[in-house]
Amino acid sequence: MTNPPIRIIVVDDHPLFRAGVVAMLAAEPDILIAGQAGTGREGVELFGSMRPEVSVIDLKLPDMDGDEVVAAIRKIDPMARVIVLTTFGGDAAARRTLAAGAQGYLLKTSLANDLVGVVRAVHAGQHRVSAEVAKRLSEYRGDEPLTDRELAVLRGVAAGLENKQIARHLGIAADTVKEHLSHAMAKLRATNRAHALSIALARGYLA
Repeated sequence: MTNPPIRIIVVDDHPLFRAGVVAMLAAEPDILIAGQAGTGREGVELFGSMRPEVSVIDLKLPDMDGDEVVAAIRKIDPMARVIVLTTFGGDAAARRTLAAGAQGYLLKTSLANDLVGVVRAVHAGQHRVSAEVAKRLSEYRGDEPLTDRELAVLRGVAAGLENKQIARHLGIAADTVKEHLSHAMAKLRATNRAHALSIALARGYLA
């Protein structure tokens, strides 16, 4: 007696990319596409109605980040199995997503070689992370993460704002902005604000 196919939903806001993922998975005899969605909220609703064995979610959706979608799905079903697809190889975004409950974290550049195997592995209860991301996670293991306020300050820097402008935007003193930026630079081992921004982007803190 053959096992029933693995029922999957695919959530991605780029129709052509989503169609490619669906086609890749649908070509496998042991995989069945149970539904598709283009936003995080639609994906959560689709999961609730279809209850697939595996959900394949894009990290960056127009209304929610992938880790938020993962958390919402896992709230519906704590045993839900989720794979997140991303263009970001940094450790910070991966750490957030895995902490939210994802069992798979794959770079989109490796999908042709890895996606089907990862779907089967995650369905079997295993965890899978792209080798490049796993290397980054290992490299920065033990580093103190940036706080929400430090991230907010760095986003202000990324927007080209000066400390006083960031302070007005966040409703805090300029000296407090300077302090948060100093702490962020120390955690990132950066020599100046531009260097801190570069590292934060590379590691996926601002993804």
